[in-house]
Amino acid sequence: MRTGLKILTRKIIKDLLNKGITQDDFPEEPISKIQLRAHFLSIENDLKHNNICYNLGALCTNPHPYLAEVYGSFLKYNSNHLGNWSIKPPNYNTQQLEYEVIQKIIDLYKAKNESLEGYITSGGTEGNIFSLWMGRSYLSQFCSKEQITLLYTNLTHYSIRKAGNICDTPHYFVPLDPTTWGMDSNGLQELVKRLYDQGIRGFLLPLTIGYTSTGTQDNIPEIIQTVKILEKECPSIHFYIWIDAALNGLIEPFINDSFTPFFSPLIKTIVVDFHKFGLVPYSAGIVLYRRQLRDVIEQPIDYLHVLDNTLLGSRPGASAASIWAAIHLFGKKRYAQMIKDQMQNKQYFIEELGKNFPTADLINNDDSLSCGVIFHSLKDNKLPHIIEDKYWLYPAQTKLLFYPRKEEEHAIYKFFFLPHMKEKTITEFFFDCKNKHV
Repeated sequence: MRTGLKILTRKIIKDLLNKGITQDDFPEEPISKIQLRAHFLSIENDLKHNNICYNLGALCTNPHPYLAEVYGSFLKYNSNHLGNWSIKPPNYNTQQLEYEVIQKIIDLYKAKNESLEGYITSGGTEGNIFSLWMGRSYLSQFCSKEQITLLYTNLTHYSIRKAGNICDTPHYFVPLDPTTWGMDSNGLQELVKRLYDQGIRGFLLPLTIGYTSTGTQDNIPEIIQTVKILEKECPSIHFYIWIDAALNGLIEPFINDSFTPFFSPLIKTIVVDFHKFGLVPYSAGIVLYRRQLRDVIEQPIDYLHVLDNTLLGSRPGASAASIWAAIHLFGKKRYAQMIKDQMQNKQYFIEELGKNFPTADLINNDDSLSCGVIFHSLKDNKLPHIIEDKYWLYPAQTKLLFYPRKEEEHAIYKFFFLPHMKEKTITEFFFDCKNKHV
């Protein structure tokens, strides 16, 4: 009886607190802060039950509490980063922080700050749209719009397809190397020559370090050599190459001393996120590009003494503060240690996968904190929904083109080893696989 009364009492209180709050109607009267707090508390409780520690399959993690605190403390000032603050040192609080962030990432990538600049983005999607927009504008100096096309693989992030749609740029698929699951250089060469014979002269070529579905990457030095050969063999051909390193751009520098993404002048742009392994609140990314390219997209703002040279225009200063804080809170040593810890977790996962699913295909690159798995022994290659839901595993049927012309379709499970991951979660995953009718 008492339990029933408690439930009834909670329902009455909830109804009172939600009075005037509907899903669809714009409220006629102001809602009290008490009601709003109660409403948000119920949503927060739902989020708390969505336990991040079990997240093996989604590319997200909770921010570090201190970085969330920094982000929140600057939100109340609502600083606006309209324009590009890496061009010259500003004197205005969070804009100064953005300038310093860009310089530090240029240093991390062992590049020359006098030849590069960039800005803080909302993440990889914005960075890819910006890069394609800048690339198309650059290529338009040499050829007509009808002579420009976009090339990418079946594994390339969907944001590049979106960027192509926004910029009204046709695309073609480059086949994958069946061994590395990266872009096949022979396939690229054959496709470019075929399109060149059809009149195409400008090629937008995004390369990936860490495909979302597999963790694999394109062999960038090899592809650069292929492009150089094409430039010699095909008169009046032009390329705009950029690197999508949304996750791995903040991993490679701490495990690979020779990581220098701007090693070739053919590489124009790189995209990296800080809200993945960087532990910064959403949304926070960075795009770096060759300084002289700004002219192809820069334009005046009629009502301000500021030039517009970013994609979004107005941007939040809080992101600059939180990224700056992350760089100094962790430094190279602490980022390297976090990566080492997760590399060990990944290796443990791979060992357990071999024991429990000996027929599964592991798609992997040793330098990545992610991998893809195809479970051949399971019905429809799928895990039970109860396991998918618990571990945030979201496979999709992926159509793939391998060199020379081999087409396949697979349900690929993505596994990510982000800072929240613990060995006991991996152990529990394989225990559940054994005991839940897999």
